[in-house]
Amino acid sequence: MSKAIESTWFTGPRGCFGFLVAENDRGERKLLAGVAGGADQEADEQHILDYGSKVTISLMEGMIAKVKAGR
Repeated sequence: MSKAIESTWFTGPRGCFGFLVAENDRGERKLLAGVAGGADQEADEQHILDYGSKVTISLMEGMIAKVKAGR
């Protein structure tokens, strides 16, 4: 079973979106993203653990590189 190690949240008029670092029983970690209700952080983290989308580090690095290139 995975658990949330850290999470970051973004809110807007239509709801809440978060990234979280998940760790399984073997100590393996992955980055997940998803939408949640926004009223209860623990419940929202569990929702993303259950239904979130895996985000690859290479995807994030590519997006960051594009931002840096535009400076």
